[in-house]
Amino acid sequence: MKIKLDHGYMKRIKYVTLGFVIIYVIYLVITNIGDVISGASSAFSFTVKVLSPFLWGLVIAYLLNPLVKYFERILSKIRISKKWARTHPKQRKTIVRAISLLFTIVFIITLISLLINSIFVMINGSFEKFEFSTFLEEITVRFTNYSNELVGFEDTLTKMGISTNITGMLNNFAVTIVDEIDNIVGTIATRMTTVGRYIIDISFGFVFAFNFIMNREYFSGLLENALRLTLNDKKKSNLKEIMQEINVVFQSFIRGKIIDLTLLSFVTVMSLVIINFNYAFIVGTFAGYTNIIPYLGTWIGIIPAIIIALVKQGWQQALFVGIYIVAIQQVYYIFVSPKVQGKSIGMHPVFILLAMFVFGKFFGLVGMILSIPLGGIVKIFINRWANKRQQTRNIDLINLEK
Repeated sequence: MKIKLDHGYMKRIKYVTLGFVIIYVIYLVITNIGDVISGASSAFSFTVKVLSPFLWGLVIAYLLNPLVKYFERILSKIRISKKWARTHPKQRKTIVRAISLLFTIVFIITLISLLINSIFVMINGSFEKFEFSTFLEEITVRFTNYSNELVGFEDTLTKMGISTNITGMLNNFAVTIVDEIDNIVGTIATRMTTVGRYIIDISFGFVFAFNFIMNREYFSGLLENALRLTLNDKKKSNLKEIMQEINVVFQSFIRGKIIDLTLLSFVTVMSLVIINFNYAFIVGTFAGYTNIIPYLGTWIGIIPAIIIALVKQGWQQALFVGIYIVAIQQVYYIFVSPKVQGKSIGMHPVFILLAMFVFGKFFGLVGMILSIPLGGIVKIFINRWANKRQQTRNIDLINLEK
């Protein structure tokens, strides 16, 4: 006897069972949310660590590619044998791209070398003339003088009947500083392995980047095939439009950031020239470009200025220079920087500041550095949603560009 099954009934049972399974999984996730987040974070960290050279390669290739294309456009205009160019188009393209990549690398290395050389030239004339021992001797003499002045000040207070022990306090402070330095040295020693891993990952990242650039068409075609296999034409077109807009945002951010930091460095240098500060150019440039790290960069940038002022002119001048640079840069960041960055990607200065606080809160230092392009990406999706809603409902919006 053949048993007939009610397929509609069985289908309903499958849906009900699947619903209970989904509800149970959601319940397990909610009740163990801490373990789920920890596991997801560990899995993400492990994946990023494994793919680190590949990811570095993507970043490096993205940054170098515009300069490589620029050299390609120049080299492509050079006239060669028309017959050879016509019969060997692929070889010609490969040679032009390889030379363009070589020019890009030489250009970047030259810039870094000039920057390093300028630092030593501004400090003491040249590499050969710079004497680090003399610089250390000046620091030692300066702090010895401070110690002698404090001892004399302590004797004066004792004669006046005021009991104090400044020397003992300074000794305790010195012991504390030495202990902290020992801790820092120990931490640095333990971090050397991590630093070495980063160096290896970045080195292999350059290998990946060179392959990505040299085989640009192959990887572009590979990505296109992946999109065709997974998305229909409409979704693929929308995704490509979004990716192109994101690319424009990041390129505008990089261009705007370079302009912003260069302008800030110029303002800092001119401010130091006004007060006749030694080594104004190199100190101001360093203090400007360290602001690629929001907030923290300002405090890193004033360290050389404070040390030079302390050795050359005393702690009063060091304090003044530190406060002076911080004040100048804060004024710049309040009134100028948001406009420069906002203009580069079309965001209002208020939303630039909001993006810095929000993404800095969630993603820390990396979030603060990338807050502007991330804010620009959010703006892309908001604009696309607003435009779609405006078209479907025929809503008359206020023109904010006036």
